[in-house]
Amino acid sequence: MSRFKQVLLAIAISIVFVFFVGFGIASFYKEPKYENFCEEKGFVNIKTKEVCEANKGKWTSNIEKVHPFEKPALVEDKVAINNEYLCVKINEIGQNITFKCQTKKEMEEAGYCDLYSYCRKEFENAREKYNRNVFIVATGIGIIALIIGFALRLASVSSGLMGGAILTIIYGTIRYWTDLPDYGRFIILGIVLFILLWLGYKRLKA
Repeated sequence: MSRFKQVLLAIAISIVFVFFVGFGIASFYKEPKYENFCEEKGFVNIKTKEVCEANKGKWTSNIEKVHPFEKPALVEDKVAINNEYLCVKINEIGQNITFKCQTKKEMEEAGYCDLYSYCRKEFENAREKYNRNVFIVATGIGIIALIIGFALRLASVSSGLMGGAILTIIYGTIRYWTDLPDYGRFIILGIVLFILLWLGYKRLKA
């Protein structure tokens, strides 16, 4: 077999191998889908925290910090009556303090409801776990394929299998890369680099 055909065969084996592993994992280990965690609820006009939580949503107030008041020195456009208002201090000049005040009802409406916050979190956790498991399986298969490829005597098949093993490890790493901490990325890259250097040294030495 000519050198060109050997290289072509090695490249073909590498590409087919990584696709074979990727589709094999996807066929027998289904990836979580967003719609299985968050059902479409359509348009729901929610203005209060209570209604939001009753619909399994997460309420976020537009005002981070609110202070009740009794007798501010100066209040713009509103009057405090029996502590019916909740106010935020927006300005202070000498003894004059300016508050922005709203009724309790207005405060309840001063926010928004994310109906998909909790289910989206569940989906993200499930997806992270799935990507981690895919990473473990793909890396394990890749390492085994590297060892087998290194042991084979036929150069084109050996190179193709080792190339596919490396691509499979890269595929698994990419799936879990964004969820890995920095030290995890450093360790994985270090291990892969060590394996490649060791295999390269052994192959050239042989």
